[in-house]
Amino acid sequence: MARSTPAERFAAKTTTGPVPAALSTPCRLWPETALDRDGYGRFWLDGRYVPAHRYGYEQARGPVGAGLELDHLCSVRRCVADDHLEPVDHRTNVLRSTGPSAVNARRKRCVNGHDLTDPAVVHISYPPSHPNGMRKCRACARDRARRPREQQLAPVAQLPTVNHPERTAA
Repeated sequence: MARSTPAERFAAKTTTGPVPAALSTPCRLWPETALDRDGYGRFWLDGRYVPAHRYGYEQARGPVGAGLELDHLCSVRRCVADDHLEPVDHRTNVLRSTGPSAVNARRKRCVNGHDLTDPAVVHISYPPSHPNGMRKCRACARDRARRPREQQLAPVAQLPTVNHPERTAA
């Protein structure tokens, strides 16, 4: 019995899925039983698991460049169609997603309605946890800093005094 090649095994595992709105070809879906904990396909190759979408892309289009990762243009993690994948840097991949960082980056207004596109309203800080910077609304930051001080600066309330006549007679 002849062994099947990795390319034959790969092709046998995929099924045709729906056609995403922004693309003209259908997704090629990896079976749900062979997904990693993040929902990406895993393919057994040369004694180890490799990302299925990466294997499919490299077989069809060649190696992914150094420092790049594959972005699913269809937003379907199980999809291994090479024309649904685009090599991009990590920042671009994260900002195209639906995660909290991407959602916050796309926001035009803060919680209190201040315009986050105006450089005069926004302060960008560069803490070690955010080397590309993080936006903060100046007005909201000023209010947050003022709140704890308001209690310290509040006028002192006069305590009611009780007049004890027996103490005043002398």
